Amino acid sequence: MGAPEERPAVSIRALRSASDPDTLLVTIRGAIDRAAAIRVGDEVRDLLRATGARVVVCDVGGLAHPNAATVDAVCRIRLTARRHGARLRLRHASPELLDLLDLMGLCDVVAE
Repeated sequence: MGAPEERPAVSIRALRSASDPDTLLVTIRGAIDRAAAIRVGDEVRDLLRATGARVVVCDVGGLAHPNAATVDAVCRIRLTARRHGARLRLRHASPELLDLLDLMGLCDVVAE
């Protein structure tokens, strides 16, 4: 039996869109566990408060091994965006993440 597979820790990078200042671009990479899902939601909340952005574009193409915690993070971002009057758009969602969202009845919660 081999050693357990190392999963890269989650990293978040956010910036305002140069072409549209009402858009917050958030890139999430790595693996998300429950604690990271909470942290991601909190960071997006703080960014929305600071920027007043109306759209959150979340690039999730660099996520490793989507799981229930990944869906939790997406839902936290979506809920936070709505609470701040913003929309959420996912970019580069993997088929696995889209399948999980669909399985959990959340495929209509986010738009690609």
